[in-house]
Amino acid sequence: MTIVYSKRSFPPPPFDQEIGMMQYYRLLYEGEHAEIFPRARSVVTEKRSIHRRVGVRSWRKVEKVFSADNQYIVANFSSLVAEVPADLLNRSLGNISADTEEGPELDFVSSIVTASKPNEKVWSAITQHQVDGRVAYRVRRNEAGNVWFEWILGDQYFPHDDGRGADIVWIEEWGNGDRKDRFLRVERQRLEAEGLTIQQLVYKMDGDNVGDQLDISQYASDYELDIPEDVELPDVNELLCGMVTNDETLTYPRGRSALRNIDGLQEEINWTITRDSIVFDKHGKPKLAIPRALWDTVASQNQRDYGGRFVRNADLEVVSYDDKTGAVPMYITWDAKTQQSFEHVTRLIKYMLAISKTSPQAAGLEEGKGESGVALLYLWIQSVIKAEAIKDKFDAAIKAAIRKCMILENAIGGQNLKITDPVVEWGELLPKADSEKDTEEIEKYAGGVQSLETTVRRMHPDWSEEAIMAEIQKIQDEQAADSMNPTFTQPPRVNLGGS
Repeated sequence: MTIVYSKRSFPPPPFDQEIGMMQYYRLLYEGEHAEIFPRARSVVTEKRSIHRRVGVRSWRKVEKVFSADNQYIVANFSSLVAEVPADLLNRSLGNISADTEEGPELDFVSSIVTASKPNEKVWSAITQHQVDGRVAYRVRRNEAGNVWFEWILGDQYFPHDDGRGADIVWIEEWGNGDRKDRFLRVERQRLEAEGLTIQQLVYKMDGDNVGDQLDISQYASDYELDIPEDVELPDVNELLCGMVTNDETLTYPRGRSALRNIDGLQEEINWTITRDSIVFDKHGKPKLAIPRALWDTVASQNQRDYGGRFVRNADLEVVSYDDKTGAVPMYITWDAKTQQSFEHVTRLIKYMLAISKTSPQAAGLEEGKGESGVALLYLWIQSVIKAEAIKDKFDAAIKAAIRKCMILENAIGGQNLKITDPVVEWGELLPKADSEKDTEEIEKYAGGVQSLETTVRRMHPDWSEEAIMAEIQKIQDEQAADSMNPTFTQPPRVNLGGS
């Protein structure tokens, strides 16, 4: 059930077709459209006729190839499709903590969050998840005992067919210049009857072909690498890695790119804008029109001087004026009507956004402002629904990654941590006015559905732990003081008069 690499091309099937599509969508996302769209190549070079001097007094008409790379206009809305969910979730991810108020689990989860930096890296992970159709993660531990998890590319994660293992693969190159030695590195995790086994493998590569397996110890010695030894972790019944898929189906269980089905629209957008740009470049500049008699006069002079009938721009810097006909050179301009082209581009963009479940407000096609948070939500509803689905997957992935860190620490570090999912706090996807946000939080607290600590944290997400706890204490002290009603706290009346 494991993957065989020796004597085969890399990547092995069925991952080769998936990785090929990943490379295609990465070029689409990065705006390298001249590499993937055929019509883009038609404007990469062009031929122009020029006059070249071939002697002291002779010229010859020749064709010269000019580079016209800048003429192909890329209006890359594909990047927007991938980045809008990442933008929404990046601002939404909040505090990550253990599901306990005290104990070693709280300190350990805090150290994982500090080392892994999920808040800083979630944007790139979600963007890559949208472009590639999947992103993966794995748990790491160094000799100093530090444990963390890291995101890895989807084309480096090869799950086994039986669901009992996975390979994390990458290519290492050593050497200088063009003569570099290439090696395929594999970290194989496999669930056996006794527990989890983790192996380190290495293969020699010749181009894209994988050769024989090499001794990992000798490889580490030759290139002075610190490679972990193979380990067996008894009683560990889950992999210390995982994968987050996008829009998976029964026929595509490893996910699909969010950029699928929009590449044709993206090419048509580019081509329509490029076509208008070429037209403007050729016809939008003022053209100098000269009388026929003047052209014949200059061309005849060049015929006598250089042996060819042509007119250069330099020949017209000083010209004669025809007193009889009043014929003088004049500049003419060409007015292009491009309204239909612009409307066509707008329609294509809206089609692209509809297919990719992206709100038009995200592309600036419609006004994206609302008078309240609810109004803004309905304007961005398509992107919010899409981002909410992605959030659920990354919420589960972050929890699973931190839980696996705890499992690894118990297995190798000798700890006895209670294995539970951490608490991942997510805020609002869309921004709100501070006054509106504060009012909602206060109403939740007053209604008894939210604690005081949670209310303070959400109202002041940028405060430190000390500031948050100090604010909570102040509020509790003031509440205690306000609850002391003088009617009940005064001593009872005493009659001091005689009987």
